[in-house]
Amino acid sequence: MLAHEHRLHPRSRVRSTIRHGRRVRSGSIVVHYVADADGTHAAVVVGKGFPGAVQRHRRQRQVRHALAQVWDRLPAGSYVVRALPGGAGYGDLVQSLESAVSRL
Repeated sequence: MLAHEHRLHPRSRVRSTIRHGRRVRSGSIVVHYVADADGTHAAVVVGKGFPGAVQRHRRQRQVRHALAQVWDRLPAGSYVVRALPGGAGYGDLVQSLESAVSRL
């Protein structure tokens, strides 16, 4: 889980990062990034395209866990990680996130 100080708040900042940030897609992950000197902050977005709430929340937990694995390699800035519906397993999810982060 993301620590409170690493969460991207308020909602307007999340919206601004999605609209004006650099976008990189890799597999079933889309990462939006805006450089920021305030440190590293992130938000996870999982849409309702998943078949049910259980699968949606499971994917959200998986994305947060994968994000924690690459956290030390992230440059300072605001990140919004969007999970797209798809059958990718956790290993593919981590690999997609690492690939997207390396291209930022």
